[in-house]
Amino acid sequence: MPSSSDVALGQLRVSWLLLVVVGLVVAGFVVLAPTVGLLLEQRRDIAALEAQVAEQQANVETLQTEAGRWEDPAYIEAQARDRLFFVYPGETSFVLLDDRSALETASSEVPDATLEAPSDDWTAAAAGSFLLAGLTTQAPPEPGPAPEPQ
Repeated sequence: MPSSSDVALGQLRVSWLLLVVVGLVVAGFVVLAPTVGLLLEQRRDIAALEAQVAEQQANVETLQTEAGRWEDPAYIEAQARDRLFFVYPGETSFVLLDDRSALETASSEVPDATLEAPSDDWTAAAAGSFLLAGLTTQAPPEPGPAPEPQ
């Protein structure tokens, strides 16, 4: 029969072994956590850059199709007529001007329906103006000659 000290010694070995394993696992997490974070950040950056490359490739394709249009003489002629108002000899070109007023073409903005408190005390300003006008000793200015109409 094993003595109680042998049983306790066996349990102590298991607990020491458990502590060593747990310590190694914690040390592994501490060592690997920054590199895993760096790996995830790099993958996120790579995904963003791949999306940017795909967007730029779509832009390049759009520009290539636009450049391909300029190879067509009919497209060049249409652009010259629309943008530069070119016409063939003997043709008459008409340009219509927008005769609407600026008020008609401007977009009308609807003001807010909120009430705003006045920023100054108008009653004090009116009373001060009244007192200043009543207590002054200076004569009112003489009216000058009327300006001549042009």
